Amino acid sequence: MTPPARLHGLTILHTESSLGWGGQEHRILEEARVLQGRGHRLLIAADPRGELGRRAAAAGLGVFPLPFGGRHNPAAFLGLRRLVKAERVDILNTHSSLDSWVGTLAWATLRRRPVLLRTRHLSTPVHPNYPTRWLYHRPARILTTSREIARLLQERLGVPPERLLPVPTGVSLTDFAPRPPDPARRAGLGFPPGTFVIGTVAVLRSWKGHLDLLEAVSRLVAAGRPAGLLIVGEGPYRPVIEAKIRELGLAAWVRLVGHQEDVPACLALMDAVVLASYAHEGVPQALLQALAMARPVVATRAGGIPEVIRGGQTGLLVPPRDPQALAQALIRLMEAPEEAQAFGRRGRELVAAHHSLERMADRLEEIYRELGEGE
Repeated sequence: MTPPARLHGLTILHTESSLGWGGQEHRILEEARVLQGRGHRLLIAADPRGELGRRAAAAGLGVFPLPFGGRHNPAAFLGLRRLVKAERVDILNTHSSLDSWVGTLAWATLRRRPVLLRTRHLSTPVHPNYPTRWLYHRPARILTTSREIARLLQERLGVPPERLLPVPTGVSLTDFAPRPPDPARRAGLGFPPGTFVIGTVAVLRSWKGHLDLLEAVSRLVAAGRPAGLLIVGEGPYRPVIEAKIRELGLAAWVRLVGHQEDVPACLALMDAVVLASYAHEGVPQALLQALAMARPVVATRAGGIPEVIRGGQTGLLVPPRDPQALAQALIRLMEAPEEAQAFGRRGRELVAAHHSLERMADRLEEIYRELGEGE
């Protein structure tokens, strides 16, 4: 392997086969933007049908349309191989399963090999078969978005712990600074004045736990503690969520507003932020963003969530798939506003100390330096 000769001015190529737009794709884009701002050359090879390539091009990054199509797709393999050679890539960082297969196979056939990294974003179980082990034992390092993901890869695939590096996603402390809610936007929700607004920001997928959150809100309403629920996000589970709102008779108390670009403005509307996931999570960006804005948080003990939502310090933790426990935690925040504010304040301090964009970029450059000196 030919290591990068220097830290600054590296050519870093990210690959992503996903067509969607969620936390993983947002992480890739933000990581690329902050490192490009530090003098590196950032390239992204992404499916032209997906959202990442469009946003990366708008951000001034080098974008190469590449339909991955399948791990046995010769065109993707040959196209990526040519790209790595032509652009003299120093760091090749793959992300999803499909592009990781294509990227790793292309890397293995090169004479001048870049440093190969893999980022694992989710705590979804991996199959401990030979092909998967081969794939995960090729990269020089595997970056994970939480310590829990690193633990699972070591446990299930036998990846040596020294090659597993948790690097949680960084958050802009400027974009996600505490702010008061916009009065017009708050009034536009149509809730009665003084309503306690609960909010969640997530792609609408089954495992994000929206149905459990709706059940919890239903319990609050039934107990005479009505609260408004603002659901920000779009995704394939929307029809199921809409049906659940009708089933529970919550139309007056729920606002399903779809994907919103101005996430900080949405978070500012929320008196409490909830993530009710029951699987697959690393350290979710939405929670880090909420903490950065000093919002009180209730979340489940799923994946890497307890690494940042420290029960009784930066928020409240409840078991996954337990609407009653979720409702009780929300009542606690409603009844103890000073405690809720303290959670938010300590959450902001946590993000500033450990999870800023600059902190993430520092850690990545430290990894690049170690690889360059150690290979």
